[in-house]
Amino acid sequence: MLITSRALLLATAMMAACPLMAANLPNPTLDETRTLAHAQELQDRTGPEKRAFIEQQLTLSPEQAARFWPIYEEHQLALGELNQRRIENVLSYARVWNSGSVDDKAANALAGEVIGIEEDEVALLKRTYRRASKVISPAQAALYAQIEAKVRARQRFQETEMLPLVK
Repeated sequence: MLITSRALLLATAMMAACPLMAANLPNPTLDETRTLAHAQELQDRTGPEKRAFIEQQLTLSPEQAARFWPIYEEHQLALGELNQRRIENVLSYARVWNSGSVDDKAANALAGEVIGIEEDEVALLKRTYRRASKVISPAQAALYAQIEAKVRARQRFQETEMLPLVK
C-alpha cells in the first residue's frame, strides 16, 4: 500500500496551523513540493483566524497586548520549525514505507525524531507559558497554553489516523 497521498494530505493538514519553513527533505518530488506550497497557502489563510480567535479568548488590555503578541509571534515561528520537522519526518516515513520495508535503522531514526519533536514542543510550551505569564495574568497565559495544546493535539490525532503502523 502506498502512503504517499496520505502522507501528503497529512503534511498539508499539519502545516495549516503554522508557518512553512524551507523544506530540508532531500530531493523533494513534485507532489511533495506541491504539498508544501499548498500548506503555505493554508497557513496564509488560517494564521490570521487563529490569532483572532486567541485575541477574542484572552481579552487583553492594550498594554498586555503590546507585550503578549511578540511572545505569540515567536511561539508561532518556533511551532513552524517543529511542524517542518514533523512534515519532513512523515514524508521520510512515506518514502521508507513505500520502499517495502522499514528496517531497524530507519525505524530508530524516525522514532527518535518523533520523540525529539515532542520533547522540543513541550519545552517550547513551557518557555512560552513562563514568558507570557509575566506579561499577562497566569490565568490568561494558561488559557493560551490550553488553546495551543488543543490545536497541536488535533494535529497529532490526524497524524496517527492517517499513517499506517510500522510493520
